[in-house]
Amino acid sequence: MTIALEYGVPTDTAALQLRLGIARGFFRGEGIDLALKIIFGGPEIARAYDAGVLKIGELGTPPATTAISRGARFKLVASSVKRSALQYLVAAPAIRDWSDFRGKTVAALTIGSCSYWFMRQVLQHHGLDPDADLKIVGLGERYPQVIDLFRSGELTGAVLSEPNVSIGEASGAYCVMLALTDPAFCPDMQWSVVVAGPDTIANEPELIRAVLRGCQKSYHYAAAHRDEWIAFGADYFGIARATMAKSIEREIGGLHFDGEIDMRGLQQAIDLQLRLGAIKQPMRAQDIVDLRFLPAPLAPQVRAAVG
Repeated sequence: MTIALEYGVPTDTAALQLRLGIARGFFRGEGIDLALKIIFGGPEIARAYDAGVLKIGELGTPPATTAISRGARFKLVASSVKRSALQYLVAAPAIRDWSDFRGKTVAALTIGSCSYWFMRQVLQHHGLDPDADLKIVGLGERYPQVIDLFRSGELTGAVLSEPNVSIGEASGAYCVMLALTDPAFCPDMQWSVVVAGPDTIANEPELIRAVLRGCQKSYHYAAAHRDEWIAFGADYFGIARATMAKSIEREIGGLHFDGEIDMRGLQQAIDLQLRLGAIKQPMRAQDIVDLRFLPAPLAPQVRAAVG
């Protein structure tokens, strides 16, 4: 008998490795009939975790820590596969210099999401006032149409994740202007995290452990079977395998497969939100995590068995 469970993700392109793991039966092996539930946006999905609408799932550290600073009760229980800040500022071909953004419209996933805070930081770093010199819009459920919005001229810039970055590049809609892994913006930052609500932590600890084991197996399987990962992603997104392969290659160095949170990087993420004004009071990373549910890192022989 399996338990039906929705696992939250903040975009339609997130957690591809978990979709592959679901197809491979890793979660059913843990007694879970897992389905990914998309709630576009960091603050939006944070509210779902806090309200108990979603028991467990992932989101970016900036909206997670901002929500906790404002009273949200969920805890960070693991890192998702994307531990580094794997987002990219892309720009339309007409944008040649930062000053070209003046008077234009750029996009984040939603206002208050990771991409929103990163966008503000990068613009300020390059001498632009994000509130006066240009307009930042949140896409929300229009996020899957981001490439079309560039083609129509509605957008001239956005902070995006893979595979949207490589898909848009391949189509000529935009090019990468800046990778946010640049140390000037996100030095060794813990980016994407798995969270669980207070009732889930109190009443269903074994469910959290089972989900994290399924995640770990899914991540390691994808890493050990790159060709299958590429083929699965290309079919799922309806893109060329070469484009899918490029999106993986761009990010592979920033992925983490065992779920451990980089505590130093988490504190850096918190401090960044404090500097940006999203968090009003200092916070300690150790106060917002509950790491009792983490599976042990897979030993090499176990990784081979999973593969």
